[in-house]
Amino acid sequence: MLAVLGAGGVLATVLTGAGAAALAQPASARPLLPASMCVAIEALVGDGVSGPGLGGEVLTVNSGVQGTLTTNSSPAGGPGLDAPSDMAFLPGGNIVIADEGLSGRRPDVVEVDKDTGARTLISGNGRGSGPALGFPASLAVEASGDILVADQGGPRTQLLRITPATGDRVVLSANGTGTGPALSGASVGLANGVIYLMDQAGEIMSVNAVTGARTLISGPARGTGPGFFTPVSMTSDSATSVVVLDMDQPAGAGQGLGALIRVDLATGNRTLLSSDAAPVGGQQFDTSIDVQYDACEKAFYVLEPGFGTSIEPGRVLKVDAATGARTLFAKYQGAGNYALLLRSIPVKLPGGGPGGLGGGGG
Repeated sequence: MLAVLGAGGVLATVLTGAGAAALAQPASARPLLPASMCVAIEALVGDGVSGPGLGGEVLTVNSGVQGTLTTNSSPAGGPGLDAPSDMAFLPGGNIVIADEGLSGRRPDVVEVDKDTGARTLISGNGRGSGPALGFPASLAVEASGDILVADQGGPRTQLLRITPATGDRVVLSANGTGTGPALSGASVGLANGVIYLMDQAGEIMSVNAVTGARTLISGPARGTGPGFFTPVSMTSDSATSVVVLDMDQPAGAGQGLGALIRVDLATGNRTLLSSDAAPVGGQQFDTSIDVQYDACEKAFYVLEPGFGTSIEPGRVLKVDAATGARTLFAKYQGAGNYALLLRSIPVKLPGGGPGGLGGGGG
């Protein structure tokens, strides 16, 4: 019997003998198997500088090997990539990328085939109606398959909902659309089926999926604990809390910026889970940019951007969800890295059949 982390953090059990195919059920419905039973994972890293012609690419990274899923020009055809700012899994397992379009290209949203790397335009660059994309900073995928994009370009920050079949874009929430706290630049997160915005004013707010109304969850006016500086990414390992990556949270003199902070959804209280100062020792944060959760291992994975050199490689850190201890998962060569996903590495089952494949993460 083998534990496999599937799409959306669902724990599947593969029956390795004769019998039924893989069973999948929510992790909460059955006890988690020991970490030693978890299938190995690889990290997918969005790379905005190191691809062909200094274009974008998606790297595949694990503890021993670095590869490439797709680049600005390979496989041939489809839209190019420029600066992947965020990634998420679509319901079928393919990857959707928010591409900022910094190098003279127009920003767009692109689908990448999980197996071949083939790229298909979903929205932007002439596809889809509605407000134009300005600076698509982050995205998330709803259970319906609709794509949420936090767009920070143009005259205002707005949360867009994109219909993949048509590419059409509508404003779900923005200043003037939906009531609640004002937005001043925000990233979108999706945890336990709830939409969240992480605002640069140091606030976490939920968003009504129908009306776009915003409700303050945590920030200067709600909750106790360390205040947010630049909350950029979130995930969850509990129905009662979310874990937020604060890119610029200071740990102390001479220590790197960045921290994982747990937010109690009922009270808004904030508790430090991990920073360079606590727990002491281990790998150090250094302006971390993205976080994903692996339910099988009960660990958070944090992306540390690289500079494309052997002296300053990028890193993916693994953070124990209970203790906050930080270890190194993998180093990689790349630069301009803002997006991280996790997925299981294919395994061969007895008899030669393929094992489970899918995305981990929050």
